[in-house]
Order: sequence, then C-alpha cells, then structure tokens
Amino acid sequence: MRPLGFISNGLTSALIDNGSVVWLVFPRFDSPSIFGKLLDDEGGEFSIFPEDECDVSVSYVNANVLSTKFRCGQGEAEIMDVMPIGERSLVRVVRTTIPLKVKVKPMFHYGLYKPIVEEHEEGVRFMNPKSRECLALTPNLHVISPPGATLYLIYSTARDYGPFKKRIERKAEKSLRATLNYWERKVPFKGTDETDRIREVSLMVLLSSIYSPTGASIAAPTTSLPEIEGGGRNWDYRYTWVRDSSMVSEALLSTGYIVESRRIINFLLGSMTFSSKPFLHPLYTVDGGDPPPEREIKWLSGFKGSKPVRVGNGAASQVQLDIEGFFVEAVYQYYLKTGDAEFLRENWVKLEYIHEWVSKNWKLKDAGIWEDRGRPQHYTHSKVMMWIALDRIEKMGKEIGKKVSTSSKEKLRQWIIENCVKDSYFVRYAGSEEVDANLLTLPIYGFVDVRDPVFMNTLRKVETDLLKNGFVKRYRKDFMGEAAHPFTLANVWLARIYARLGREEEAIKLIKNLTRPSSNLYLIGEHIDVDKMEYTGNYPQVFTHAQILLAIEEINGKSKI
Repeated sequence: MRPLGFISNGLTSALIDNGSVVWLVFPRFDSPSIFGKLLDDEGGEFSIFPEDECDVSVSYVNANVLSTKFRCGQGEAEIMDVMPIGERSLVRVVRTTIPLKVKVKPMFHYGLYKPIVEEHEEGVRFMNPKSRECLALTPNLHVISPPGATLYLIYSTARDYGPFKKRIERKAEKSLRATLNYWERKVPFKGTDETDRIREVSLMVLLSSIYSPTGASIAAPTTSLPEIEGGGRNWDYRYTWVRDSSMVSEALLSTGYIVESRRIINFLLGSMTFSSKPFLHPLYTVDGGDPPPEREIKWLSGFKGSKPVRVGNGAASQVQLDIEGFFVEAVYQYYLKTGDAEFLRENWVKLEYIHEWVSKNWKLKDAGIWEDRGRPQHYTHSKVMMWIALDRIEKMGKEIGKKVSTSSKEKLRQWIIENCVKDSYFVRYAGSEEVDANLLTLPIYGFVDVRDPVFMNTLRKVETDLLKNGFVKRYRKDFMGEAAHPFTLANVWLARIYARLGREEEAIKLIKNLTRPSSNLYLIGEHIDVDKMEYTGNYPQVFTHAQILLAIEEINGKSKI
C-alpha cells in the first residue's frame, strides 16, 4: 500500500489517496464506512482530480491539515483537507489554475446501500434509504474552475436536523479557522529535521486517535488491511485495546500531554469490573461498551482482493493476561510524572482488586499479546506483565500508606525463571525453544536489567532469528503459519534496547527504517513488505507511533535509561 494521508478530529477520521477520500466513517471511528473505496472499488469515494496526468505530492501543512498538490503542464492545483473540531464533517479547500473534476459517491453501511439523492439550492443531500442518516455537500459541483472553491461535507444521524435547515447556519470558513488554530497550538509542526517530523507526526497520530467524547484511544482507524496482499490476516482495529491505550497514555505522559494521558487512564478505569477479570475484554468500543462480535462483510472484495473484510474483533473473547500490567504501568508512570497521590487514593480499590486477581490467577494460560487464536500457552511476556502489575501496585501502595502481599510476586518471578528460560535465554512460552520480539520489553518494563546475562543471550537470539536487514519480525510463525513481514512495533522495541545499551546510532537507524515506505508523511503501518518497501496491515498503527515517541525521548536522553 502506498502512503495515504490521514486526518482526524477526535470523532472520526479519513484516509486520502492523492486527492481521493478512500476511507471515511461516520459518526465515529468504529462506525460503518460511507466512503470505503479502500476496501472495494464500489465502496464509495469523494475524489477531486485533474483531467490530465499530473505529478502529485502530499504533505502536512500542520497537524491534521493535509495538502495534496497537482502539477500539470497547463497549471497547478492544491487541495487542503481538514476535519473540523467538534463536527462530523470534512472541509476541502481547493485553489487551482486548472479545471478539476469532482466525484462524490457515498455508499452507506460499508458500501451496501446506495443513497437517495436530493438536489437543493445550497447543495446536495445523500440519504441512507435504511435509516435517517444523511450526508450533505455544499456547494454541489461536478467541476471546480479557477480560482477554486471550498467544499463542505456534513454528516447528520437524523436528516431532520441536518444541513440546509435555515435556522441552523453552518459556516465552513469559521470552523476551518478555529480548527487550524487548535492544531497549531496542540501539535505545532516546526521541526527542522527528520527526527523532529517523525516525533510531530507521531504526536498527531496519538492525539487524533483519542475519541474526544470519552477519552478512548483506538488502535488504528482502519479495518481489514491485510498483512499479506490477498491473504486472510485481516482484522478490525477501530476499537480501544487496553494494552494499546496504555502505551499511548505512557507516551503522551513522556511528552508532556498529561491531561490527555489521564483521560485515557480514566476511560480504562471506567471499563473495569469487580465480578471477574479486571478487564473482562481486551478491547472495548469507543463509548466503553462491549465489543461487537466479529463478522464478515461478504459483499466487499477487500483491499486488492484480500478477503475476508471483517468488522468487530474475535479477540474480544480471549483471555489476555498482559493487559492489566500495561494498564498499571501507565498509572504508575502517571504518578511518577505528577506525584498525584490523591488520584491513587481515589482509585486504590481498583488497583487493589487488580493485585488480588493477578495474585490468584497468574497460573492461567492465555492468548498472549499477539492474540493467538490457537491453543493458549504460558506466554513469558504475559507472565512478566502480570509481575509488573503486582510490582507497581505494591510500589504505589507504599506511596499512600497501603500494603499488599508480596508473596505472589516472588512466586511468579521464580516460576518465570524456572519455566521460561532455556539454554540461558528467555523463550516465547514455557516449553518453547523460540524467541519472540516481545521479550525485548523485559528490561523496558524493569523485569531484568538490560545487561542481565540471560537477557543479553535473548537479545542475541532475537537478532539472529528475527532481525534481518534492519527489520524485525515479531516471531517466526503462529497459528496461521509463517509471519511473512517484519512488525514495526518490534523495530521500535529493539531501538529502545539499543538506546539503553548505548548503541544510539543503531537505534536511530531502526526507527528511520520504519519511515522508508512513508514518503514524507511519516505515518507508519503495522507491517512492512521489505521487498516492495510498502506498509501492510492496518494504518496508521497507533502503538508503533506511541513507542516511537518513547524511543525518541530515550535516545535524546530525556527519559531515564
């Protein structure tokens, strides 16, 4: 997949391919697509394009302000795309010296329903024949003539309250100016080198992936972009994973976005239960609801024929034992950053319950961080993150005069050392002989020292088995067979280890390798097809950008290493 532009306003988001909106869902991140050409040529699109062949360049003017420029023999044009804050809408500002064609073809519910079209003096309305929702565009143009125009696309869940109602005036220019000012203050794009721009774009991705009404952070804005073109590893990532969200919270803390970090933590605290596992599901909807069951959208052909297209995610029913550890680590980092003891006291009953549950259940098997749909195992990484949960809650308890038992933590550590080490290196799971890139997190989260002899042996084996030409696979194979492509998150974990070992140049190279397919957008996908030098999987991948921010902070010496 070639690099696509990504814009968001904290309600939903769009992917834009050289002037064509190929992915846009309303009213929120996990809603059905209305423009879904990304997954099927007939899935709907909103395209602005010149008649003749032109050179195209795409760049960010600022955070969430995407510029697409066409340079042709007869002249040039620019489209500036912005999603206004607080609105379910898209503004497309076009400045041009050449005529441009406009193609607006919405398709409701993942391309299933053609709209009812109504022409109005102000523009055109597209209405879902199966519901009250509608989409409106003003003005209604098929061709944009010089010097250009401003197109305003507005979504409403109920056509009765939608656009073209005289009592509600909508001014695109005012909304546009306010949104530009908001992002200029929030994430100013002022970097002078590549590292600065990677950092700025990563911050943009993290902040843009937070659903503003609740503070939930999605894993990615897309579904069913395949790991292998034409393959079946196609999953829906438009939900709030406890693990991914915790990483985002930690990364935002490290860069000074304390309010946003705490909003994520508060959302996750609100999703906890006392009747079972603290986080009953590994993922939730952006409003905190139970995740929908996984199902296939059979009428879509998939990205370049990659079926099935899935919505919902079957991982919701899995037992994943690492997620409480990731969450507790985020809370711990929040406390270290703010010294907010009152926050710990207010939420101690929940932290204490996590400690109690983990203490009683650490001997369970699980699906692991990679959500393996095969047989559950005693994954080393999951056991370590359970140990992290116990350790951090113990430490936070001491800060506010609360005491928890340490016996389970000591037993769990001993069990890991006795069962998850083979031939002096950590293995993927008890009884395995393979390594996994997630073992690189053991020093990152403080289970062992980075120079611990067993970990150094593990590092060497990861480098031998999973690292090739500057790219890291997460493992050799899983329940679906061989892992075809390197995993971008694994590259960043290795970079963080190299930073801690004083190998900064190698660390920087590992991160910059990830941006090679990105052109100058610096948006990063889930996997990299090294032969084609293209991203595969869902895009942009939020936890990769979160870990990049943490890695850059460490490389720059702004965090403890």
